[in-house]
Amino acid sequence: MATNLYVHTIPGAEDAPARLQFDLLDSRFRYMIFCLSTVITAALAYDEKKQIQPEELIEGCLHLVTGSAAEHFAQEYFGDSASSHDSVDSASAYLQEFLKQWSRWPQLEKEGRSAEKWELISSMIHTTESNLPAENSDMERLSKLALWIDCRLPTMRGAFIELANR
Repeated sequence: MATNLYVHTIPGAEDAPARLQFDLLDSRFRYMIFCLSTVITAALAYDEKKQIQPEELIEGCLHLVTGSAAEHFAQEYFGDSASSHDSVDSASAYLQEFLKQWSRWPQLEKEGRSAEKWELISSMIHTTESNLPAENSDMERLSKLALWIDCRLPTMRGAFIELANR
């Protein structure tokens, strides 16, 4: 699911809801980690019966992306494998920071604070593009993608459950 989100929203994707501006050497990798955090959030936020073990889910996702990024997708994520080592080593920190940010989303959802949800998601996406603070133009550019992601979180949860039940 994270890969699907990634593929349909990266620069060059035919149906991308926003124009991402990846300025960092590891922007694509950071964005993939963001996509993972999105799927993890969808799975956990709607897990009312607490059937999912968060630590196992997070560790499994992290293992997948660091193994894949380090071995198979270095060219896609980094342009060259030389710059991949530091980023792969930082994957856990990136993921934890995204999950920390996502932890605000359920309360915003419950309170119907849509604009704040989209601002939160837009700001997280911007951190995959640049280390500079987001400007109003960045937030506006990313708002459609943020809305797109926000509206798909329940569907991601359903897909996650369907996969888990197989």
